[in-house]
Amino acid sequence: MDVADDLVLRKVCRKLQQFNVRNLDLTAETDITGDLEIDSVAVLDLIMEVEDEYGISFPMNLLSEIRTVGDLVRAIHKQAGAQ
Repeated sequence: MDVADDLVLRKVCRKLQQFNVRNLDLTAETDITGDLEIDSVAVLDLIMEVEDEYGISFPMNLLSEIRTVGDLVRAIHKQAGAQ
């Protein structure tokens, strides 16, 4: 991961910390729904927050590919580069 990825990763991890009831070390490999046990409504809320913060919009088909924190970071960069 480069510096830009690391910055986005830290921001995403800060957003996810509210769901981290098991006090896990959040990394790029952390499974958003599995490890953090976040339900689909909370995931959509998170996605909308990220879209607003970065001024991007995720296509619906991309949402199904986001499983880990790293997937979300890569999706942010992909969409930010596409706009």
